[in-house]
Amino acid sequence: MYNDRTEPAITALLNDETPSSIHKLLVQVASIYDVKDLAAQLNAATGSDWSRASLIRQIKGSVNECRITQEEYHYLRSLLPSRPADYDQKFFRFIDLFAGIGGLRSGFDAIGGKCVFTSEWNQFSRRTYSANWYCDETEHYFNSDIRDITLSNLPDVSDDQAYASIDASIPDHDVLLA
Repeated sequence: MYNDRTEPAITALLNDETPSSIHKLLVQVASIYDVKDLAAQLNAATGSDWSRASLIRQIKGSVNECRITQEEYHYLRSLLPSRPADYDQKFFRFIDLFAGIGGLRSGFDAIGGKCVFTSEWNQFSRRTYSANWYCDETEHYFNSDIRDITLSNLPDVSDDQAYASIDASIPDHDVLLA
């Protein structure tokens, strides 16, 4: 069983990462991968002694008390898609509605598109999508149910209210995939 971590939390050792960004990484990876499987992967890759319960305590605990080693941090980073080398040289922006696992996105990324908004309601598809597609948190928004944006799940919403919600929530884009 994984008890108290004796190593101090890593902070500035990792390219100016803060306790908040380290905790955020752990939460992000745990939102994609099953926590029990993640613990097993961490243990196999780093020789650690994580359990599902100990990882959940780290995820739900205080940001400043997140305790992972540098090796664990780098392993967690490796589980996320990397920023493409040409990410800042894209030719057009698109949004991906009813995205599934990102099959349609693949073609549009390949011809120079940058995805700035994704909507997918199925939690397993969202996990697979997130495991396979780079999403810059400053430029990309991942929405689960498009009805939360269009307000079509609410009674008595006027067209003007729906349009205002869509306009406020959907980033500027050149192409809409659906």
